[in-house]
Amino acid sequence: MDNRKMWRIFLTVAISCLAFLLSAAQPVVKTSVDINEILIGQQFTVKVQASFSGDDFFIKWIQVPDSILHFELVEKSKIDSAFTNTKLSGLSQTFTLTSFDSGKWIFPSFNINFSPAKDDTTLNIFTDSLPITVSYSVADTTTALKDIKAIRQVEVINPLWYWAGGALLLLLLILLTVWWHRSRKKNKEIAPVHSKLSPFEEAMQELEKLKEHNLTVHNEIQQYHTKLIEIFRRYLSRKENMDYLNKTTSDILMDIRNNYADKEILDKTATALRFSNAVKFAKYVPPATDSEANKQIIRDTIQLIESSAINTKL
Repeated sequence: MDNRKMWRIFLTVAISCLAFLLSAAQPVVKTSVDINEILIGQQFTVKVQASFSGDDFFIKWIQVPDSILHFELVEKSKIDSAFTNTKLSGLSQTFTLTSFDSGKWIFPSFNINFSPAKDDTTLNIFTDSLPITVSYSVADTTTALKDIKAIRQVEVINPLWYWAGGALLLLLLILLTVWWHRSRKKNKEIAPVHSKLSPFEEAMQELEKLKEHNLTVHNEIQQYHTKLIEIFRRYLSRKENMDYLNKTTSDILMDIRNNYADKEILDKTATALRFSNAVKFAKYVPPATDSEANKQIIRDTIQLIESSAINTKL
């Protein structure tokens, strides 16, 4: 083998080794997409991977904006780092995107800047541009057409029956309430009165006890007139053997008019009860002389009823 041939073989091997070393030292960028055809609004992912020697390069990673022509960025993952023997050997990041524009579009490429650590030369490597087809969903032509239903008449419900039913129910409730109230009032027994004194003697005794009230104090005045009405009602209840304690003033006056012919009894009773009711319910504060006068009217009324009952017996 001559020297010229040996020299050629040497140069070929040297150049091959140099090319291999240079290619091994160069950064490598790979771009991949999970799907190239999507429906409008459907999401797809783009993954960018860069392999390089962390000791030899400083890297400026890509910046994907939130909105790109025909595409919208939905989410981007954190940048993952790869290591070989504790040395940084690569970076990767995944981007989730979507599109609302139908058509065939090109997802653009982005620059990754590699700066060698030993010199000022800057190496720009771009990611791959990716074709993406965006389309509408395919119409289902296999579904059989259905007949159009005939127009149905709207059923009109007359609300009069609802009103009539409600009115009838309300009327029944009112009747039941009235019946219950009357039966309760009718069946209510008069509480037995245990007293050794006659109704007249008991009433006179209780009227004398009213002198203990101070008729210059507001609360005492109210208690005085409340007790005064109670004495009169209790007297009538025992005298007539009826429950006058739970009757209204109008009911009491009506019974007195029916049971006693003496008009003076009715007049005195009406005056006394209405005066005491004004003090009790209307918060009227009378002078002490008026309260004493009302007590005297009650006393006179009881005496008239008692004398009227004696005369009736005779």
